[in-house]
Amino acid sequence: MKGARAAVVGVVLAAGVMLMVGCSDGSGEIPDPVVSASDASGVSSAERSDVERVAAIQVCRQVITSAGVMVRDYNTFMRVLNQKQSYETVGSEDRWAAETLETGADVVRERISPAAPTDLVDDVSGFVDSSEKLAERITRKQRVSLNRASDEWDDKRRAVLDRCAEYLPTK
Repeated sequence: MKGARAAVVGVVLAAGVMLMVGCSDGSGEIPDPVVSASDASGVSSAERSDVERVAAIQVCRQVITSAGVMVRDYNTFMRVLNQKQSYETVGSEDRWAAETLETGADVVRERISPAAPTDLVDDVSGFVDSSEKLAERITRKQRVSLNRASDEWDDKRRAVLDRCAEYLPTK
């Protein structure tokens, strides 16, 4: 069951990315960088900034897609847990939420490229780490520390989305 759920979440996340990439400018292609003066490594400053921008956009698109799915499944789990007041009666919602958080974190981590700006990578890493920590609390049925982990995850998610707003095109 766990493998099937992870596969479904992975397909949904991949489909979301493909939709977002295809809708970016109508062509679905990333523009070629503009060439300018080169540094000692032979990489031009325009290429470097374009490569960083493209890397940032790619990871941010994945963050947005994954975060949406993660929030949906986490909120469903919390709604059921609040109604039932017991992990034993939430059915599979705890497993689904934890698997979605873990899968989303894995997919986001895979999108981080060495070309991504350091400030963005720091925020993305914080989001990924907090997602895994929240999944662990859910899996271990740690209700007392669940709120703290959820608050941290929410803060890290907002921070990375705010950082992504600096990199995403406004058109």
